[in-house]
Amino acid sequence: MSISLVEIARTLATGHVLGVVHVNGHRGRLRVRHATPADGAPLLLTRSTGTLAAALVPPPGECDTAVVLSVDGHRPDLPGRLWLSGWAEPLAGEAARAAALEYAAVNPTEDLLGVGRGHALYRVEVGEVRLAFGSSLVELDVDEFRAASPIAFDHSMMG
Repeated sequence: MSISLVEIARTLATGHVLGVVHVNGHRGRLRVRHATPADGAPLLLTRSTGTLAAALVPPPGECDTAVVLSVDGHRPDLPGRLWLSGWAEPLAGEAARAAALEYAAVNPTEDLLGVGRGHALYRVEVGEVRLAFGSSLVELDVDEFRAASPIAFDHSMMG
């Protein structure tokens, strides 16, 4: 069975390996927990306070923040590096609770119980998907990324 590059990208985006987020206007890279539910829009899970939360605050007059989420494959059967570029929007209230359920379906963690009380979720509207695979850097179609399913691996072996 042949595995497509877009399936590799969706698998890296599941969040079973920590990601690094580059935030517009913030120097440096920040480690982040993430998950990409069935709709293909990544969710970032952060503490409500701290460097990452402060970096993700939208600029005045804006509702979102430009970000690049990068994830490295750490398995021989899942190599590559994924970059998802887009805009992270903070979620609150019912939207945050619904997103926590979506996140848990892909990558459960007890910190989701604290969303709205010490933890926060951000939904990323993806504008660009790139995958470094072998010696190639490939730009993938965003709609194909959203529609793809991750590869069924034993994720306890990842990372």
